[in-house]
Amino acid sequence: SKLKQLYLNNNKIGDEGASWIGKNQVWIHLEELGLSQNQIGDKGAIEIGSNPAWVKLKLLWLDENEIGDKGAEAIGNSKVWSNLQKLGLSSNRIGDEGAAWIGSNPTWVKLEELHLSGNEIGNKGAEALEKHNVWSRLKYLFLSNNKIGDEGAIWIGLNTTWIDLEVLRLDGNEIGDLGAEAIGSNTAWKKLRTFSIHSNKNLKVIGKEALKSNPIFGSFVIY
Repeated sequence: SKLKQLYLNNNKIGDEGASWIGKNQVWIHLEELGLSQNQIGDKGAIEIGSNPAWVKLKLLWLDENEIGDKGAEAIGNSKVWSNLQKLGLSSNRIGDEGAAWIGSNPTWVKLEELHLSGNEIGNKGAEALEKHNVWSRLKYLFLSNNKIGDEGAIWIGLNTTWIDLEVLRLDGNEIGDLGAEAIGSNTAWKKLRTFSIHSNKNLKVIGKEALKSNPIFGSFVIY
């Protein structure tokens, strides 16, 4: 098969349908797969993550499904997607364990976009993502509307790997002044152009001032 793109977003695909898709070994030229806004849970995600044939896959969209930690584990364990550039897993049910599996993949060296907003990721998940040191090409990181607090934000602020980072979204978490100060002390993200930290109810004046004082963040901080 010469199929390169397959988009089946906004249907009623569940685990059974996703499992059939995941078992396909004919689409050896597949580069883009869109399965967002469906009803795919862990079982379907496990089959997708276990596929051995999609070695050319660049874009994988699984936003707005019902994927939890087990599904994220299977996706994170895939070693054949060495060309992956964009991964969408926003609005699922992924917690710290699932985020740790995503953050442990050693083969996604070309990853540029990671969408994990609207999950259940907390401090441990943020730590695992920050510690992963192969994402030097990462440009867009979306972590809005999770459960990340100061501890997780402090880890994120320590990152020196994401040297190409352009967009970082942390709005709707539980970050306070300590976390904001840590992020504000980062000097590695020199290409950053969009940063959002609004709707963190624990964030007060001290944290905001710390962000403003860093020229990297400049005037585009969204509170």
